[in-house]
Amino acid sequence: MLVVKKLNTDLSECQICGVPASHVHFGVLSCASCKIFFKRNAEFEQLTTWNLLQSDKSLLNSNQWTLLSNLIHSYDASKLLAIAQRLMNENNILQSVEMSNPILMEEFVKGAYETSGTYLRSNRDLLILSSENRSEFLRGAAEHVHCLSSIFVLNQSQLYIHQPFLNACRRLYGEQSVGMAHHVMKHIDPDVVLVKLALSLFAFSFSVLIFSPYVTMQQNNSSLIFHIQNTYAEVTWKYLIYKYGYYQAIIRFTNIIQCLLAATDTVSRSQNIEIHTNTMESLVEQTEISFILEDTESIDSNST
Repeated sequence: MLVVKKLNTDLSECQICGVPASHVHFGVLSCASCKIFFKRNAEFEQLTTWNLLQSDKSLLNSNQWTLLSNLIHSYDASKLLAIAQRLMNENNILQSVEMSNPILMEEFVKGAYETSGTYLRSNRDLLILSSENRSEFLRGAAEHVHCLSSIFVLNQSQLYIHQPFLNACRRLYGEQSVGMAHHVMKHIDPDVVLVKLALSLFAFSFSVLIFSPYVTMQQNNSSLIFHIQNTYAEVTWKYLIYKYGYYQAIIRFTNIIQCLLAATDTVSRSQNIEIHTNTMESLVEQTEISFILEDTESIDSNST
């Protein structure tokens, strides 16, 4: 139905051709000639609605999209990045060569371990493992997650360019460890999603064994761990193809491998640092207790 609205004013101009007009047609002040022209030539085309899942051309299925989302959100570095920003702001103001606030530095170091523990507890695939295999596997996973995630935060926050922070790290972990962390940083991809996927891949790198007096690794249930590895690798590869195409996917996936190899060297070096191994032991113990409590709750709920 055509709605024509009579203006209160006796005479106005057509908004299309500028001649005198006094009526609104189709929401626009227009003369009779323009009204007829647009009425005859109007195209009443219905807007097409799109189903985003149907229009999605990626290789990822719905379950893989869900896994991708879970892996991305399982690692939250927001608190650690906030501490890093405070460290940067304070050092920029005071411009000293040493940390002016050692308590803030301690808070950052502690936060790096706590953030790693939170990630491990939020990864549901770890719950699939039997308690015995999980206990054996957890130390290596914690080492990998802490190493790569800490370097990721340093890269994101640009904290590594501040000399007071570097000096404090050298005193804690040694000159060689700081240099190796810099080497890993060269391979950190600017895509945050990709780094978080790499973090999950590294956590389940069961095939990479670092001999340590703190870890007694057995090959029990390795097929399940390899299955999780392959699932993560497939999701990562499909994400790369979806976002960057095949050529860039190959380059970036190769870079991930180089990054994880460099991080493995860094983890190996850290086994000789007492302050790190002691803190890692505490982290693993707390994480194990959390999983045991969750297993107990699951058994109780199934028995009722």
